[in-house]
Amino acid sequence: MLNFDCVVIGSGPAGMTAAIYLRRANLNVAIIEKGAPGGLMNNIINIENYPGFTKVEGPTLSMNMNKQVTDLNVTYKYGNVISVEDFGEYKIVKTETEEIKSKAVIIASGRVPRKLGLENEDKLVGRGIGFCALCDGFFFKDKPVAVVGGGNGAVEAAIYLSTICSEVFLIHRREELTADKATIDKMKNRSNIKVKYNSVVSTIIPEDDKLKGIEITTDDQTSKLEVDGMFIYIGQVPDTSYLDKSGVKLDNKYVLVDKTMRTNIKNIYACGDVIKKEIYQITTAIGEGTIAASSATKDIN
Repeated sequence: MLNFDCVVIGSGPAGMTAAIYLRRANLNVAIIEKGAPGGLMNNIINIENYPGFTKVEGPTLSMNMNKQVTDLNVTYKYGNVISVEDFGEYKIVKTETEEIKSKAVIIASGRVPRKLGLENEDKLVGRGIGFCALCDGFFFKDKPVAVVGGGNGAVEAAIYLSTICSEVFLIHRREELTADKATIDKMKNRSNIKVKYNSVVSTIIPEDDKLKGIEITTDDQTSKLEVDGMFIYIGQVPDTSYLDKSGVKLDNKYVLVDKTMRTNIKNIYACGDVIKKEIYQITTAIGEGTIAASSATKDIN
């Protein structure tokens, strides 16, 4: 069984920051990640509020952070964590393929995209339905697509897709978009974006195991849109299902921590978008990762 001073679950900005500080404190550290380093940061087309960068693509910032982690020789484990168990002086982190023993655990698994909850949705993920326009938009070059949502992420995705796709339908359940004015103003310059207000996707239509179209309901009227792709941007939910056996206290699936990022379980910490807080930003996640690493270092030593 592998043995570490600290295991960090998740390699988003909070997790990678924690790993950097832990390694610089000369601790033996491992990161476990089931996706790409950077997490949901990879889905952001342009980041314009990160200090030091007027504008930077999410995948670029992710890659730069990850290079710092790998340059410090942090052990990187690819895998899906299925449980964390507390045995007092040590913890056992189980993935689908192995068990890892550690003195401390930092939970930084972030959030995952919220789904619509419709029939055929799960089986069409990757077959027309996606959550990252930047990652998958090219597959729909010169084809019609839909974007579901009304926040900055949805509107920015629609703008990006409008440069690739023939037509973009932005479907929002309210009368007004919730994105900021600057982003909405950019969208208004795109003639091939059509906004469907007060609308919800009611049916997903498959054909030959691919997305063929959708039905949207607007003011009790249902209409069909023939689209080859649909990108869902309706928020995220915390990725904490693996904590059922840990004893860590949750509130609406978010991890509860104090100001030092300590949970109710000794030597288990949490940081980033997985914790219950008021502001969810890259900058706050980095600060929380720093604090979690500092607390873990003090407690381990």
